[in-house]
Amino acid sequence: METNFNDIQQLWQSQKASDFDLSGLIKQMKANEKKQKLGWMLGLICTPITILFLAYVLPLKDSLLGISTLVLIAFGMAWVIWLNSKSLLNSVENSESYSQRKFVEDQLRKLNLRSKIIQKHMITYGIILAVAINLGYLEVLSPLSLELRLAAHLGATLFVFGIMWFTLRKKRKTFELESRPIIRQLEKLLAELEK
Repeated sequence: METNFNDIQQLWQSQKASDFDLSGLIKQMKANEKKQKLGWMLGLICTPITILFLAYVLPLKDSLLGISTLVLIAFGMAWVIWLNSKSLLNSVENSESYSQRKFVEDQLRKLNLRSKIIQKHMITYGIILAVAINLGYLEVLSPLSLELRLAAHLGATLFVFGIMWFTLRKKRKTFELESRPIIRQLEKLLAELEK
């Protein structure tokens, strides 16, 4: 990533653009990317551990509903990891075959994908988790009365949606504080590159 930022910096300086802090932008992008990569790595580590834990500890692996629960949770977690990997800012090794304009556009696309993940895909992930947990509860809670089962299903669903609401609220605030300014600056840089 350093090579491309240096190329962009040289291009920007050669155009003598004013009122733009490129070194600040680069610093922001690197800090933002460091956090994103850490989250992605944690997801890569935690997903198999979570699935193995659920498969061996919970009494779900012996039934179709239990296996469906595990598959849905694994699918949801893998899907989120895949989306996050698509939004990682990347460096380009061969900057001659990759123009600065294309580089900036690519970074903007990835940052905007992060916004879409927060606004849309994480809600879908919450729904997948709620469905998976409720499928598991169908099996585990079957000996209980209908009222207790309904209360447990409602409680689990509300719990998942409460956690998702809190998480999304925090992620939106973080995105607006950390990524939105980078997007604005990259859009400004792109507009200058297109002149």
